[in-house]
Amino acid sequence: MINDPATLEFILKTEFAVFQKGSKSREIFQDFLGHGIFNVDGERWKSQRKLAANIFNVKNFKDFVNDTFKSEMHEFSSVLAGYAATQQEFDLQDLFFRFTFDSFMKIGYGTEMKTVRSSDKVPFMVAFESIQARLIKRLINPAWKYSEYLTGETRTHTEQIKIIRDFGRSIIQEKQVEGGEKDNDLLSLLMRVKDDEGNLSSHDDLVDYVLNFLLAGRDTTAITLSWAVFLLHKNPATLEALLTEINSVLNRSCAPTYEQIRNEMPYTKAVFHETLRLYPSIPRGRKEAQKDILLPDGTFVEKGSFVGWSPYSMGRTEAIWGPDAKEFKPERWLKMEKQPSPFNYPAFNAGPRICLGKGMAELEGVFVLVELMRQFEIRIVKEEEVTYGISMLLPMKNGLKVTCTFREHAGLEA
Repeated sequence: MINDPATLEFILKTEFAVFQKGSKSREIFQDFLGHGIFNVDGERWKSQRKLAANIFNVKNFKDFVNDTFKSEMHEFSSVLAGYAATQQEFDLQDLFFRFTFDSFMKIGYGTEMKTVRSSDKVPFMVAFESIQARLIKRLINPAWKYSEYLTGETRTHTEQIKIIRDFGRSIIQEKQVEGGEKDNDLLSLLMRVKDDEGNLSSHDDLVDYVLNFLLAGRDTTAITLSWAVFLLHKNPATLEALLTEINSVLNRSCAPTYEQIRNEMPYTKAVFHETLRLYPSIPRGRKEAQKDILLPDGTFVEKGSFVGWSPYSMGRTEAIWGPDAKEFKPERWLKMEKQPSPFNYPAFNAGPRICLGKGMAELEGVFVLVELMRQFEIRIVKEEEVTYGISMLLPMKNGLKVTCTFREHAGLEA
């Protein structure tokens, strides 16, 4: 396991062509992610990266993303207001997952799901979460094909993959019939984009593209928000400083603009990044060597072997962050002369495959955090039960059981 920034840079940047996703990882994720950007290497990856980068820079798409989060946050706040009125205990992490599911389904497909207002899960959501859990088992079980066959999971997995992919295909067909020339969701934009040879993407490729986007955005955002609430609950002085900044920038009844988040809320952004430093939503990564190679420290890596690193461990390493590395101190980000290298802080990956949505994630994450904290006081019911689960990501194992009340003088305008 690599935890040295210089070695990580060697793997993710200097020898980028040598250390790739590789055939073993591709086989595990193929039936779910297909040939999407997170499951391919080489020219296919370059082509998709270029396509995604272009769309992420389209003003209409960025505006659509911003508007979606604002409207979905209004729904989310209304649900929380119901809990605040009754003082009923609820699982905030589950509500975050529903909120981000609704948000990213609308951004990705242009589809309204409204799961944040329901105690039930729609078939797509059930299938999506079940497949993710199965993929985790595949990563730690070399005999996963045999195990899935014996337990009957092969059939279940196939049925759930069909639910996911059929949903995407049906939306594509609807858009073709109705005409989506003015729609700005990701799928509509992708359906209008031609490659370098003048060809439109196939239906299967379109399904792959949006599924990869959904996987990248939905869970990571919900997990980061959950840990941020937990850390603020444990650190009341930090919460007070956060509220002081929010109140100094905003009128009590007004949601923040994205310009205010970018330019006037450094402490709130520091809370977001400090949360990701200690609890990165993707706590580990790995690459497969495509040839025999020596690492800078002299370690020999054989072709076909995996090299792993842990953003979770690196975020708590004193050699990188100092003697207070394990402490939650957003102030450290305000004292930096420049932002840390992504090889020191790989919460969004690093090198050529660094997350394209990094800026979007920060803006949306901070927006939700500001809206939540300025409107509601959150109390964690059993702090001692909060711990992380074993997963590809870093969710809370037992959820985040809370109660909430209206914060004094808070408005609910969005």
